[in-house]
Amino acid sequence: MGSVEVVRTLRQRSTPVGRWACFAVIAAGLLATGCSAGLAGSAAGVAAPSVAPMTEAPPTGYDGLMGLPLSEYGTSEQDDLLLYQTNEALVAQCMTSHGYATYSKRRTTAPSKKTRAEREVVRPAGDWGYIGGATAKRAGFHVAVQVPISKGPTGRELKDYNVCWDRADKKLPSLTDTKGWKLTQDLFGRSLQQAAEDSRVAAARKNWSSCMSTAGHPADDPQKLADSFRDTMKASVMEIAAAIADESCTRSTNLAGIYFAVLAGYQQHLVAANTKVLTDYKKQVDARVDRAAHLLAATDTT
Repeated sequence: MGSVEVVRTLRQRSTPVGRWACFAVIAAGLLATGCSAGLAGSAAGVAAPSVAPMTEAPPTGYDGLMGLPLSEYGTSEQDDLLLYQTNEALVAQCMTSHGYATYSKRRTTAPSKKTRAEREVVRPAGDWGYIGGATAKRAGFHVAVQVPISKGPTGRELKDYNVCWDRADKKLPSLTDTKGWKLTQDLFGRSLQQAAEDSRVAAARKNWSSCMSTAGHPADDPQKLADSFRDTMKASVMEIAAAIADESCTRSTNLAGIYFAVLAGYQQHLVAANTKVLTDYKKQVDARVDRAAHLLAATDTT
């Protein structure tokens, strides 16, 4: 599931004003993709997948997550950009037809593809440790992207805007809550739990923890370490030092390489056991992306 799907899901549960805020978040194009799911199931009784002795870590946590087998059954970053662009064009076309001429200028404007620096900050910590030395030195764990929210419409314009968004939804319905979508969420959750309980990941994390203690920043869990600094407004000298040590220990112990290799192994097993539903869901995703491309082309000619 891509970033646009995540935001559209949030929008469906939001207030009218919240819809405008979520639209601005989509425009920023900076949400994580593909992998938010609650843990489900248990690793008990599941055969551990084979993993090569030396597994290379992905460039960033974002790249690691997007490269997983189950991520193949959602939307790519390029797909998300197209879906965003189509949604914006449909809403702008509708608003223009209601007499709001300024919306015509927003059509076909799409956020750019994420840079390496942006990918570093999407998911810098987690069970796999910190990935991104430059970000660690610059911001520590304070990497949450602040999305500027412009002042939204009010009164009659807001009502028309919400009507236009609903019409765009009907033209390009979300796949959220479909059988395939629910299965991918469930399987992602299972794989995360399975990887977390895997002995190889546990050993790598133990080595990471020993490395962190030696570096003067005792910690048992990478995500908890990152979260321990979240209450401050900006990164302190101590936080930056801990983040730098985290990135170094993640590299030296190959925590990220081992974690993502093991996680991918479990996901391959899950994909193989659910090929039919996942394949059908991928066809739905591809059809939706194709429809978005046709709708966008149609708005360009009107």
